[in-house]
Amino acid sequence: MRVWTASAIGLFLAAPALAAPVGQANPFNAKLLQLRPADRQGALDRAIVDDGQRCGRLTQSAYRGPYGNLGMWVARCKPGGDYAVFVGPDGSVQVRPCADLKGLKLPECGKLD
Repeated sequence: MRVWTASAIGLFLAAPALAAPVGQANPFNAKLLQLRPADRQGALDRAIVDDGQRCGRLTQSAYRGPYGNLGMWVARCKPGGDYAVFVGPDGSVQVRPCADLKGLKLPECGKLD
């Protein structure tokens, strides 16, 4: 897993790095929520690929809600599989395959269908 700053998502959002304590709003994620679906799909796709994961084409995504001060997104890539994308208030992003979340004691991805 690689944590990267918001190079891809920042292209769409142009948000400053903002720190928020746990339980408070995540302004960076709020801007991601406001994007048009095609732009959001592109930003999530880029986050997955920049993390070194395989994502031929992002076919579905959904916002799962906050996890601490992170926004949790789920994305399906074909080929590639399902990924959780955690967005930090400072623009950092962490990507994990959904299959790994239970073992890491992170919230599960849930269904996209």
